[in-house]
Amino acid sequence: MAKNENPKPRMSGAVDQEAFEQVIRDNLSPEGVATIIAFLQPATSYRAPTPEANRGLMELEWLANTLIDLLGVDEYNRLLDELGL
Repeated sequence: MAKNENPKPRMSGAVDQEAFEQVIRDNLSPEGVATIIAFLQPATSYRAPTPEANRGLMELEWLANTLIDLLGVDEYNRLLDELGL
């Protein structure tokens, strides 16, 4: 993929996707990433009472989905089982 191609639009323009992913890889284990996702996911089902809260929940969902994409669904599920989450 060419460097200037972006396969998925980001929900938040506050982050350089490549830099974000590299920081995650450099600083968190796959187990840590899976644990973070497991704790974020329940919040994605909340109903936001205000537009501001909705924006925050959309960004939370973006973060959880980005981290799942980073690990891969199969690896995420394997880690959940391994970690007992």
